[in-house]
Parts: sequence; structure tokens; C-alpha cells
Amino acid sequence: MNIKETFKLTRQIFFSIGGLMLAAVIIRFYIVQPFSISGSSMEPTFHDKEYLLVNELTYHLSSPKRGDVVIFRHPTPACNDFIQENYLNRVFFQGSCSNYIKRVIATPGESITIRDGKVIIKTKDGEELTLTEEYILTNIPTLGNQTVTLGEDEYFVLGDNRNPNASSDSREWGVLPRTHILGKALVVLLPPDNFGFVEKPAY
Repeated sequence: MNIKETFKLTRQIFFSIGGLMLAAVIIRFYIVQPFSISGSSMEPTFHDKEYLLVNELTYHLSSPKRGDVVIFRHPTPACNDFIQENYLNRVFFQGSCSNYIKRVIATPGESITIRDGKVIIKTKDGEELTLTEEYILTNIPTLGNQTVTLGEDEYFVLGDNRNPNASSDSREWGVLPRTHILGKALVVLLPPDNFGFVEKPAY
């Protein structure tokens, strides 16, 4: 093999490896990523140490909807500053942020009221909806006494576990910015006995 052929082969190998690496980056950061559940805030829907696949592509094409289970960066001041620095931080780096999993309850432009153990939504069209949440444990009220009106690109998220102090969510730390949402829970992979796609509830 002469020098020209060697150079051609080396170039082909280089571009093949580069292409594979680029595909891996695109898949990991724009299409799907793994996520491991830590804690009990989403019981009985999800349990500690379950392993999920997260659909990232959906929210590049559309916005989160009520009932979606989302994985996001917890909006602490330090995490907010980190994400706002630049696009690379938002997409590729973890920085000082911690990832959480919760369910979207109210979407931009809506008002949410938590009162007497109930969750009441006033939609952008003025419709009032008292949520029937079949994914939470029976006879467990949603604690809190507040009304929040969401601005553009703001979401209100709750854990499915509504027992006292079971979930750190929007009742405690406020609204979730759209920029912090990484993706939508797609499927439970592990343990094998719990394998299945994540279903969206009907309200």
C-alpha cells in the first residue's frame, strides 16, 4: 500500500469515526437519553431506582402538554444562571444543575389554584377545570393554598406522590421555565417487570 492509498484509508476511517461520534451526540442530546429515578416523589407511577428512556425530540417539535411527565433541570438560582450563560450550557453540560422528574399540571397562560385538596385549572379560554388525577393514590389530597398565573413559557409541575413532604415541586419553588425542560418520559426499561411505555392521562 503506497502513501496515497494509506492517506485515503486513514481519511475514510477518520470520517467514519467522526460520523459515528456526531450521530451519538445527536442521539444523546437531541433524541433520547437515559434517566434513573431517585426517591419516591412520583409514586405510585414511578419508583426509586427505575430506569427510564427520555424522549428529547418531541419538545424540539412541540410544547409540553398537561399530563406529560417531564425531566428537567431544577430551577435554583445557580442553575438558572448556568443555563442562561449560553446555548452549550443549556444543551450539553450539567453544571450546578440537578435533574428532577415531575408531571406537567398547568401550561403557559393558565392559572392554577390549589385549595381544599383540589387542583383547579383556569385555561386560556376561561374554562375552569377541576382535575381528576387517577395516577395519584386514592384519598390523598393535594396540599397547599395558592393561585398562580403562568406567563409565557412557564409551567407548573407536581409530583404524583401527594403525601405531605413527599415531593419538592412548583408548590414549593415556583414555576418551571421552558428552557429547563430536557424531555418527556417515554418508557420504563428497568426493572424488566415494570417495562412499559409511559401513558398520558385523560382529564
